Amino acid sequence: MKFGGSLLDFSGTNIPLMVKRIREMKEAKDLGPLAVFSAPFGVTDRLQEIGEAKALGRGYDLNPIFTSFLDLASNHARKNFIKEFQSQLGGHRRDVEETLLKIDRRFNGSIRAKVLTSGGEIPTAVLMSYILNSRNLESCYLGKRTWPIVTDDSFENAMPDYELSRKRLSGLLGLIDGGGIVCIPGFLGLTHDGLETVLGRGGSDQTAVFLSCLLRDRYEVETILLKETPVQSADPKIVKDQELRTIPVMTYNEAQKATVSGMTIVQNAAVRLARSHKLPVTVAPISDLGLGTVIQAEDLNPMIVKCVTGLDDCAMITMNNERSRSLEDCLRLWEGYDGFLDLGAEVMDTGEVVRDFLVLDANFVRRNEKQLRSFDREMRVEYGIGIVTLIGDKMSTSSGIASAAIRSIPDVNIRRGVFAPHTSQIILVLDEKDISKAVKAIHHELRKINRL
Repeated sequence: MKFGGSLLDFSGTNIPLMVKRIREMKEAKDLGPLAVFSAPFGVTDRLQEIGEAKALGRGYDLNPIFTSFLDLASNHARKNFIKEFQSQLGGHRRDVEETLLKIDRRFNGSIRAKVLTSGGEIPTAVLMSYILNSRNLESCYLGKRTWPIVTDDSFENAMPDYELSRKRLSGLLGLIDGGGIVCIPGFLGLTHDGLETVLGRGGSDQTAVFLSCLLRDRYEVETILLKETPVQSADPKIVKDQELRTIPVMTYNEAQKATVSGMTIVQNAAVRLARSHKLPVTVAPISDLGLGTVIQAEDLNPMIVKCVTGLDDCAMITMNNERSRSLEDCLRLWEGYDGFLDLGAEVMDTGEVVRDFLVLDANFVRRNEKQLRSFDREMRVEYGIGIVTLIGDKMSTSSGIASAAIRSIPDVNIRRGVFAPHTSQIILVLDEKDISKAVKAIHHELRKINRL
């Protein structure tokens, strides 16, 4: 069971419900559960700001973070456990403080990974273990000494190594077979020689999925990612005045398309990992597990369009077609970056053939614009772009979806269209300011579209 950061903030509002769900699972299963925890809401961003401040020689204050952890313990753990937790918390604070002192102009690599996890996920898992024990639920926490997730050296977006990790399972297996609830910090990885890494933004999803993959040879495993809201037909923050439909099943293909095009409820890397291991994953709101969405290989009764997503802050790159091939090879093969769409080539009035790429994260372009321009000094970069995406495997055998979507937004300027229903997606490239309007309008027509 993985508990997302949005469920736990320093008010502790959701802690009783988290304990209730863990208790229910404990009573229903012979072993477990393993409870994976993200850092409390906002803590990772705050630690990132602290690390950057240290790199720039500015002042910073760790007190609000660690005092808030202690406040949660005071409010939710028994008195006899609070001192023990306070001692553990002090050790993690010293880890953060000592690591911050090692920063020299850059807050990155293993130093960044250690600061973020030692100040976020690790004390959260320890805290929740003490809280569970305070509720008469026998619990322990998994520490770094027996940490089973071994990764490569991509410290800030690490990839778990299945074979090396499987050799490190003995400590975790002992805790599981001991019959207690195991509290596990998400996001964290270790290289083969013990340096801290992190599994990318939202990496606690990947922690839960990867542990399930490791353990399924020995146990019957169920994987549940608990969130604040269910997986729905559109973002409830955008579509506030329409009835949203909970999606009971998404295929791996649909989920991957959705997670890269604006549906942030599940980490894309976690979906890719589940797909490669054929592991079904349930994404459910903590308020009602019956509203869960199962991500699996097939959906025998699919809707034509499962959901409409919106993504802003993209960037358009236009460059010479011949030179673009070197850039694409560099991004895909050497840098391992695949967060872009090839929008194809076109012939200009001058006879020059240019090619357009839509980069799904404009900050990637901002950070690397100088290097990107080394491929073509005449490259044009346009910011303020976004996409609206219709997603559904059944679109490949259904006609008229793109035209119906376009008809629903007659007053929106469509910059480009990627009409590829055979890949389970139809993408409309719009000005960023039009994203919300388009998502609302297309979602309003979904009932009609799904009857086509």
